[in-house]
Amino acid sequence: MVTSLTSQSSPVKWILKERFRVELDITESGSVCTLKVKGKLVCGEPVNRFQDAFMSALSSGHIFLIFDLEAVPLIDSSGIGSVVNALRTSTKVGGNVKLVKPANFVSKMLKMVGVLDLFEVFDSEAAAAAACENS
Repeated sequence: MVTSLTSQSSPVKWILKERFRVELDITESGSVCTLKVKGKLVCGEPVNRFQDAFMSALSSGHIFLIFDLEAVPLIDSSGIGSVVNALRTSTKVGGNVKLVKPANFVSKMLKMVGVLDLFEVFDSEAAAAAACENS
C-alpha cells in the first residue's frame, strides 16, 4: 500500500532520521569536558548537536575539550570544520582540544585535509585528561 510511505510512521522517514543520528556522552570535571561521540559526524543535526555541546562546555568554563572519536565511522567536511572550530575557540580562551582514538577513517580524513597535526592524539581519555591538567 503506497500510503504507508507518506504516513507519520513511515519506515523511510525513520531510516533517514536514524541514518544521521549522533549520540554525545558528555562528562565535565573542573576545566575539562569530555565528549564521547557515537555516530556519523556529518552536516546537519549531528554537527549542530556537537557544536552546541562544545560551545556550552566552553561557556561554562570547561576550556579543555577532549573528543573521543573512536565510535565515529564517518566524518565529512562539516564535521572536520566543527572539530577545528572547537580548537580555534578553545585556544582563544586559553584551552585546547585533545583527540582520543579517532577511528581509522576519521584519522585519514583529518590527515588528508592537513589538520591532524593541529591536535594531540591519545589512546585513552585518562591520558588526554592528564595532558589537560599539565597544560
